[in-house]
Amino acid sequence: IGASLFASNIGSGHFVGLAGTGAASGIAMGGSEWNALVLVVVLGWVFVPIYIKAGVVTMPEYLRKRFGGKRIQIYLSLLSLLLYIFTKISVSALPGA
Repeated sequence: IGASLFASNIGSGHFVGLAGTGAASGIAMGGSEWNALVLVVVLGWVFVPIYIKAGVVTMPEYLRKRFGGKRIQIYLSLLSLLLYIFTKISVSALPGA
């Protein structure tokens, strides 16, 4: 799970965009990535025990068990998918422009 989280987080925007911004403004741009690393670990320590206790793997699955009904699971899945697509497209298109 940790390797897939890391692999899905790193993309062309990181290699091209952060390298260019780091060359232009300094190494401080990498600070956001180090902060994100710490934050992901802390959030893992908080939420993984909750997910294990509930016997679920994903957040939409947890919300379905917590609040009942399949509608909230589908809504959150679609919302997450759309937000991920639009944010990844904009981040990947910016370095190439």
